[in-house]
Amino acid sequence: MKYVIRFLVIVLFFGFTNNSVFAQMEEEQGHIFVVTTWKTVMPEGGSAAERDSLLTELFNARKSNPKVLSQLELQHHWGNDSRDWVVVTEYASMADIDEADKMNQELDRKKWPDDKKRAKFWKAIGKYFDYHSDEIYMEMPELRK
Repeated sequence: MKYVIRFLVIVLFFGFTNNSVFAQMEEEQGHIFVVTTWKTVMPEGGSAAERDSLLTELFNARKSNPKVLSQLELQHHWGNDSRDWVVVTEYASMADIDEADKMNQELDRKKWPDDKKRAKFWKAIGKYFDYHSDEIYMEMPELRK
């Protein structure tokens, strides 16, 4: 009987400790960052003002997406390739990337309900960007400042 009580005490101790360890790990889980680097182009008849206006329109259409925690748009300022346009988007989890994409599609349909007008918008903004790369990074919260 003495051994049974010890066994139960040990099981309960590790059970409570284990849950608190997992809860702590979940709290410390870092956010996910998608870094997309686009190569910009200046099409004939295009302008930086038009490009920026289209990007602002897209940003305003999607800014209410609750799955996107933050987003930075970075235009090349100094260095090797002046065509770089970098977008850093922060999510709480990997699952939120897919959810945010679905929400963005809904927000796009809300902003441009007509398929032809939506396609026209994407064609207009697409002429300013060539190929791109995507990288996904996980935050290390213990190294956060």
